[in-house]
Amino acid sequence: MTKRTWIGAIALAIVMAFTAQPAFAGLGDVETPTVEGPEASGPGNTPFLATDIDLASKGYVEEEYEYSGDAFRYDRTGADDVTATKITTGGPNSDGKFPYRTRMIVRRPANPADFNGTVVVEWLNVTAGFDVEWNWMGDPQYLIDNGYAWVGISAQNVGINALKGFNPTRYGDLVNPDPLPNPQSDSDALSFEIYSAGIKALLDAGNGADPLPGMTPSTVIASGESQSGSRMSAYYNKIQPLHELVDAFLITVSTGTLRDDRPEKAIRVISETENRTQRTEPDNSTYRQWEVAGGSHLPRMAWDNAEGPLTRDLGTLDVDCQKFPLSRVQWPFVVNSAIADLVTWSGGGAAPPIGPRGVYTDPTTLERDQYGIGKGGIRLPAVDIPVEVNTGVNAAEPGGPPLSVFCVLLGSSEVLPDSTLTSLYHDYGDYVDKTAPAVQAVADQGFIVQGDVPRLQQMYEEVPYLRPTVPVPDKDATRGDLTLTWRGTEAAQSTFALEHSKDKGATWSPVSGAEALASPTFTFPGKGETDGKWIYRVRSSTIIPANVEAPETTVTTPYSDSSGQVIADRKGPKLKLKCPKNVKRGSKAFVKVKAKDKGVGLKKKPKSKIRINTKRPGVRKITAKAKDKLGNKSKKSCKVKVVK
Repeated sequence: MTKRTWIGAIALAIVMAFTAQPAFAGLGDVETPTVEGPEASGPGNTPFLATDIDLASKGYVEEEYEYSGDAFRYDRTGADDVTATKITTGGPNSDGKFPYRTRMIVRRPANPADFNGTVVVEWLNVTAGFDVEWNWMGDPQYLIDNGYAWVGISAQNVGINALKGFNPTRYGDLVNPDPLPNPQSDSDALSFEIYSAGIKALLDAGNGADPLPGMTPSTVIASGESQSGSRMSAYYNKIQPLHELVDAFLITVSTGTLRDDRPEKAIRVISETENRTQRTEPDNSTYRQWEVAGGSHLPRMAWDNAEGPLTRDLGTLDVDCQKFPLSRVQWPFVVNSAIADLVTWSGGGAAPPIGPRGVYTDPTTLERDQYGIGKGGIRLPAVDIPVEVNTGVNAAEPGGPPLSVFCVLLGSSEVLPDSTLTSLYHDYGDYVDKTAPAVQAVADQGFIVQGDVPRLQQMYEEVPYLRPTVPVPDKDATRGDLTLTWRGTEAAQSTFALEHSKDKGATWSPVSGAEALASPTFTFPGKGETDGKWIYRVRSSTIIPANVEAPETTVTTPYSDSSGQVIADRKGPKLKLKCPKNVKRGSKAFVKVKAKDKGVGLKKKPKSKIRINTKRPGVRKITAKAKDKLGNKSKKSCKVKVVK
């Protein structure tokens, strides 16, 4: 080794010694779990909340594993920046260890070559009394389309007990003891080590089955939503410094302070429900707080993905809220950007943008605009180009079903009055043309990924409340086929009704065959429109399916503006011949011709007089011809007798 390379090697070693160590450094500090599975599944024996997405068609699989071992409790007292200490007393053998057995649900690419290297490990939420994977349900399409592995871990007693009740045969052997007392009086004192043990298994450091066969993650993102998000904050502050298994943290709709002396990156995404009171946690070199304006704790997008599995496994879930529940501000798209940024940021790449915060008149009062929409924060088009008032505010109606207690987390969405919509947007096309650049602007700011731009825009194109644009004919005059097109809602279960008028809109009548069109176009069948001068208008009707708050309804828009005039003319010019009955041989005689066209006008006009040949006696047939500008032809004849 030359002197230069020897000195360089020493320098590199020094740099590495003072550089933040990669995650996974603490594998040996976590008790090794034993993994079994995947668990068999079949009719009547499926994982709780098994996805209803056709994963096979997308190159993904869903598998459930059980894992077991011993877990320690941790003393988590002290300030946020005080790392926990392992409690080594108690347990069956008085060594601080308690046996457990739990499960993880794994959704991953079927082909290891399709794995992007990142696993999102979600601490399943138990607020409702059972495990729910809210961050998966926010937008599973993004995870699937981009090659992520997702794993949900049942870390808490409430979730494990509910699993046993759901399927005693499948889950009856799960064990998560309640080893009280401990310094926090925490009935889930083992949950932190149980969660770490699950991650250890995912990193190929467990015994038995491999939950990610053929795949070794290069990045682990720990994820928690709401209640489990608060467990994530505690894990970040107290446990991660001991175990160092996680590269980055995704915390959603949960508040709390994170210590600022750790290298692990964290992004917290919160909705208006959490930031109605001003949040003051500062952004720093390892932390970003993104506040999404107008969002609700549970977004409509997540509920739409969760409703099928929840009702299948638990039955109908009813609430009765004071306002129509669930904001349509789709903040899971912002979560997608957070995931992508965490991968880059934790790998040494660029830091995510710092998000704008809410605007407050005082620390407990969020400022609102003239419609009641909160000011400030990350602003998706749903709040800046509104058709609804979306907020994070709601409350239960007195005497409602038990689950109505969650109305406070559901936020609300209330459609603006027709008069307001009309003042804001001329029609559907005007609205969509305003949302498109606004979606791109949010992507340019770095709060949604570029690949999600068309998906988010599609949601705005499905808005059902705005009248269609003017029907546009493919030709202004026709003697046959005529096609009308317009722009209107792309919502499912939408139809369009087309009307026409012959008297400039004084009276309207339905166009036959166009009373319930499935798409915004119509071609007249057969010989086309009935002759006449026509104008057209269209409206849409959309069926809104029943949900937990409202029965099925239908939204019918006002009619569009009327189109320009279309002339439909199949008959051609009208001819009138004035013929003498008898004329004398050798005389000068004429047939008088009159031609007119009430449609598009004449192209080929006949002579006004046609001379009769009177050189010899007999009957003469005189024919006149005319052609209009559409190509319709007319002819008429008469017979004249030439006499001596």
